[in-house]
Amino acid sequence: MEEENTKKSTKCVYCGYYEGYYTKGLHCFERAKQGFCKQHEKLVNNGDTCECWETSRRRFYFRKRVISRCLNEILMDISAIRQIIQEEQEKRKNL
Repeated sequence: MEEENTKKSTKCVYCGYYEGYYTKGLHCFERAKQGFCKQHEKLVNNGDTCECWETSRRRFYFRKRVISRCLNEILMDISAIRQIIQEEQEKRKNL
């Protein structure tokens, strides 16, 4: 019962205090399996866990911005399709 009440810790790679390390590859940067924990000020592995885990707000806002951009592009595509359909209907009415 005590285990249910304790906060479950998650992977460091998803923590707001985690900063991943990258190495320069041939064509792009590759993520290393280690990073730096700003909370504990030490090197940690991606899969490590701790009790100080906190949600990454930066990742949340980045995802929100990406989703907004994608939805805007979809809306523009739908608007273009609607305009094409309306033009075709007007041509048929004029014939």
